[in-house]
Amino acid sequence: MLSSSFWDVWGPKTWWVYLKRVLTGERLRKSEGDIYQRSGDVLIDPHGIVSLHHIGTGPADRPDIETILSKVHSV
Repeated sequence: MLSSSFWDVWGPKTWWVYLKRVLTGERLRKSEGDIYQRSGDVLIDPHGIVSLHHIGTGPADRPDIETILSKVHSV
């Protein structure tokens, strides 16, 4: 994917996600990889064709489940 900026990684959306996880009792773990590697999601169909390629703008940016399922069901 691409590299993220400092604010992509440590911006308000990230803090909000971490706060919600802590409040629900989840224990945060130290990252073991490159935290500046931009997140993303790739959906590849059974024929090897990329059906969805989402490059996230930060750790909290993911495609919604309806988008993923619509791609899965359209194959």
